[in-house]
Amino acid sequence: MTLSTPILLSALVVAAAALLTLRSAASEAAKRMVKVRVDRRRSKTR
Repeated sequence: MTLSTPILLSALVVAAAALLTLRSAASEAAKRMVKVRVDRRRSKTR
């Protein structure tokens, strides 16, 4: 346990960080997609 616990803890920390970065990247991508859609609608109305 003395050797495996630090590895498990570090793996959990890495996984949590990866999830947070994926969430932020996904939210940014979604915002960009919404912006593109709004721009397209505006250009069509003009």
